[in-house]
Amino acid sequence: MVDAGTYTAGGLLLAFACYRMVVVRLGGPDPDPATRYVGWFALSMGAALLVLAPATVRALHRFGPAPRVAALLGTELKMGALTVLALIARALAEPGRPQREAERRSARQALAAGVLLAALFLPAGVREHNGTGYVTGTAGRWLLAGYDVLFVGYSLRCLALFGTLLGRHTRGMPPSALRTGLRLMRVSGAVGAAWTLLLLWDAVRVLRSGRQDTAEHRMAAVLALACVLLAVGGATASTWERALTAPVRLVRAARSYRALEPLWSALYEAHPGIALRPPRPDRWPALRDVQFALYRRVIEIHDGRLSLRPYYPADARAWLAARTTAGAEALPDALSRAPSDAAVEAAALAAAVEARRAGHKPVPRRPAVAAAVPPRTGTIDGDVAWLTAVAQAFALLTASGGRDRP
Repeated sequence: MVDAGTYTAGGLLLAFACYRMVVVRLGGPDPDPATRYVGWFALSMGAALLVLAPATVRALHRFGPAPRVAALLGTELKMGALTVLALIARALAEPGRPQREAERRSARQALAAGVLLAALFLPAGVREHNGTGYVTGTAGRWLLAGYDVLFVGYSLRCLALFGTLLGRHTRGMPPSALRTGLRLMRVSGAVGAAWTLLLLWDAVRVLRSGRQDTAEHRMAAVLALACVLLAVGGATASTWERALTAPVRLVRAARSYRALEPLWSALYEAHPGIALRPPRPDRWPALRDVQFALYRRVIEIHDGRLSLRPYYPADARAWLAARTTAGAEALPDALSRAPSDAAVEAAALAAAVEARRAGHKPVPRRPAVAAAVPPRTGTIDGDVAWLTAVAQAFALLTASGGRDRP
């Protein structure tokens, strides 16, 4: 179980590192510093977990002094990954500042800490047996305990910096997949701190009995896997947010496409030339094509509106007031009491369709037409929402038009 959890976490991080490096390479010659750091963090931490897995340590034990080197190498890789984690937080919290000086300062600190770790670990004389290291002399115990405490202190410093800067960065962000991802990464840092604190128990144990697990143990494997899942989930939040919301967007587009059908059909009957593609009444677009079909329908409705402009009434509000007065029992009170811009536009379109059907002559240059214009939202979603409101009001007006015409 320990091997499975450790190898799973390490393999997941290495796969994510490869994915990030491909993204960086395809993104251009000068990627964002935080993007580069995320890949290096995943690579370093993934390699550390693979090296410190119990099965790896036992396999390396057969080659003499390799286990000692493997334990030290795994810890040094962890330290490098945590150093990069602090750089990620700095790059996110201070996006405008050059990162070169921070990189050099962090590299010097990590190098000094790594040399000190080696100076404490190697003279301790750690010997390996079935994934457990042990020392016999009192001096060796103190050296190995100091090695543990130094690593815990350095790690907690990097994790505290990461959590503080990331929390400051996300505090003013609007709700989004990016903010959710950064919060997941912050939670991952908290789990990583708990994972790191387990080494304090190792320090106490080595002082008491001279023994310490040089490989990852059960609780460490569980925390490592949880930390990795949260970190990878946070770093890919934008990707899985799009994947999870894609079905919702398709269903919403299909409903909007169907809601615009009455308005589009009336405009198409009045001016068939608006259709970019000959319609097939017996066939709806496939679900995978419904978003494109919806965008095309919006364009065609706007073309139909423009083609009917010469038939608009001089005062659409007056026309709407007369229609709602004549058929008040069939129309909602809200439509007759306080007509919205969508209702006014629907009234202008309904009057224009009737005028064209009746064979009235168009008025190309009417000085004032009291019809609404779609709000400038800058998004297709805003346009769809406005046209859906127009289509609903248009359906109500045309449904009552057969009995009472003003």
